[in-house]
Amino acid sequence: MNYDLYKQNNVVFLGVEASFTLIDFLMFFSSFLLGFVFALFFLIFAFAVLQKIFSRYEFEFNKDEYTVSRYYRFFNYFRIRLQTIGFGDVDELLLSNFESGKALFSKGMGAKEWFTLDLMTDNGYIRLVKSDEEELDQIYQLYQELEEKLDIYFKFRIEFLES
Repeated sequence: MNYDLYKQNNVVFLGVEASFTLIDFLMFFSSFLLGFVFALFFLIFAFAVLQKIFSRYEFEFNKDEYTVSRYYRFFNYFRIRLQTIGFGDVDELLLSNFESGKALFSKGMGAKEWFTLDLMTDNGYIRLVKSDEEELDQIYQLYQELEEKLDIYFKFRIEFLES
């Protein structure tokens, strides 16, 4: 998991890149093979790879306007605002393992730990980061940095389910 977290004036900026996993590669590779037979699959494969490699979600915590904005950035040139909510709509930032469960492995379904950092709102949640056990230290470090910079505005909570 790669992220950038920095502060400019009264704006805390967080950019998160998704991890490229083996399942992603297998799906992209199978679409690539089908692309030779059907040109449409090839175009879908090309777009999916470009989208996965050159895109990222960015979150802007503006302490002047008391808003959280979620952006989708593509090729570092195109930036689209997907959502803007006020600080008052955010209940808490939650670090949890609620997404854990069965996942496909080489010998069938097995238990997999997923850790998420979410903005819990009145209408649901906004996912900041989802990572596996190998990146738990990084996601916890991100949680601590956000707590250090935004603790007077939000409630922070860590909750893990036992497996």
